Amino acid sequence: MNTTISARSGARTRITRWLAALTVGAVGLGAVAVSGAAAATATGSAAGVAPTAGSLSSIVDQIGARSLWLQGITGRGVNVAVIDTGVAPVPALQGADKVVATVDLSGEAAVPAARYLDTYGHGTHIAGIIAGRDPGADPRTAAQHPEWFLGVAPDAGIVSVKVGNNTGAVDVSQVIAGVDWVVENAAALKIRVITLAYGSGSTLGYASDPLAFAVERAWKAGIVVVAAAGNDGRSARTLDMPARDPYVISVAAVERKDDGGFQVPTWVTTGDGVRNPDVSAPGRSVVSLRVPGSRIDVDNPTAAVGSYLFKGSGSSQATAVVSGAAALLLSARPSLTPDQVKQVLMGTASADAVTPRSEALSGKGLVQVAAANVAIPTGAVQNWPRSSGTGSLEAARGDNHVTVNGTIVQGEVTVLGSPWLGASWTGPRWSGGSWNKTEWSGASWMGAPWADAYWTGAPWLGKKWN
Repeated sequence: MNTTISARSGARTRITRWLAALTVGAVGLGAVAVSGAAAATATGSAAGVAPTAGSLSSIVDQIGARSLWLQGITGRGVNVAVIDTGVAPVPALQGADKVVATVDLSGEAAVPAARYLDTYGHGTHIAGIIAGRDPGADPRTAAQHPEWFLGVAPDAGIVSVKVGNNTGAVDVSQVIAGVDWVVENAAALKIRVITLAYGSGSTLGYASDPLAFAVERAWKAGIVVVAAAGNDGRSARTLDMPARDPYVISVAAVERKDDGGFQVPTWVTTGDGVRNPDVSAPGRSVVSLRVPGSRIDVDNPTAAVGSYLFKGSGSSQATAVVSGAAALLLSARPSLTPDQVKQVLMGTASADAVTPRSEALSGKGLVQVAAANVAIPTGAVQNWPRSSGTGSLEAARGDNHVTVNGTIVQGEVTVLGSPWLGASWTGPRWSGGSWNKTEWSGASWMGAPWADAYWTGAPWLGKKWN
């Protein structure tokens, strides 16, 4: 895909709608384990960083994940597909069986220096929350080592599906293609969870939305889809797509209070009383992995926490926490269906932990994964109407458009310029009639800023990283 993709700027355009943000080519089925785990270090990514409410060391306690670690439940055997801006080979995402495969469906696929890598910085932050693990760190003794960085499911694997470029720019057709790629490769790559910390801006109801149709295919195929509710504030009253679809787990962010409880930030998107967030999770000032020299790193220097970590807030981060929780459940109980995972997470969430108590704001409450692990699902079959996927692709974009080689992508065409065929478009092979086989390069991240003149997209217009 030899193109330049950038986001179209405008008063109401939120360049990418990667739902993170606030306070500051293809892989073949046999492709790639990241080899060569680094030796254990005496310091770790979080060296010198005191545990705070937003540190992963604190968050795993807030949601009950540490008690599962002590039982040996760490996500092993489960791979999570992160459909995002890619993943950089930072130390806590290297090692055998960590990033097990990667595909690049972004505008950077034809740029050798950027292919597969997270030049924006969002995808790495999300992957770290889900399954990051400092080399040599042991989940069983991590409570005694706050200098270690471990994600919620530190032994889960990551499958990186890169769709966004260095500005975060992405067209909804790329995200749909990414979901379809995951469905096709899920069995071979042991993918049980999809993380979509993304909102398309769609003006459609889920019953006709093309992206909703794609995620429902994944759900029906046995893949738990976790999606971000949104960061549009309480006046929005409509979850972002695909969180609007009931066949996903929609996640709202909450923040820790000084008294140990949690509250709903004012920037959290509110449900409409019918389709609300399903659950909530910590999402304020979450400390995760930094990509030195990436776009958000360069644009937000005050968000850095030491050399290897970065602080960000939003429903993106909360979504990653719940994705890690789902990976823990499926590692312990691999026979659970997506409907059952959703039921036990909702049924054991703590409503009393969150103020104000409102399902429209925080769903059933704060996720409690240890309690979910012992819950018995009963009658966990959702019977909502299915999406037809026949709605307009242009309506599915909302006001979010990208430009390819200077031309705005709009109307019933994909980002490749090919005709959109509605529900019968099930991810035409992205490049030359086949998913190209590629491998994780294992190259070290060089920290070069990806901000040269080649990238003409407008800067991130969401809220800040800090």
